[in-house]
Amino acid sequence: MPEFIFVGSAPPPAEFRQALADAMAATNPVDDLLVLAGRLGEYERKYRMSSVSFAQRYQAGRLDDEVQHCVEWAAAYDLFVKTKRVVEATLMRAAVQPEFAEVMA
Repeated sequence: MPEFIFVGSAPPPAEFRQALADAMAATNPVDDLLVLAGRLGEYERKYRMSSVSFAQRYQAGRLDDEVQHCVEWAAAYDLFVKTKRVVEATLMRAAVQPEFAEVMA
């Protein structure tokens, strides 16, 4: 997953845009998914709760005080779900395109 760390001040806008474009071009959603799965696993082990259960209880406001503050876990889970959907959609398109091309030929 692309990560930017600035020491001191942020770079000029043009330099930042170029760094962002380079990072986006080099990113791989499958790798991102694996990184996010690792982060979720850490939270699940620490709090002894699945991420699915956490997300449901978090959204309903039904968590104890120890876990309620875990905005980072909620954000990581949300990003995991969105990234998983992108990967699944991409795989489905790749699987269907060859068949569709044959039908159209």
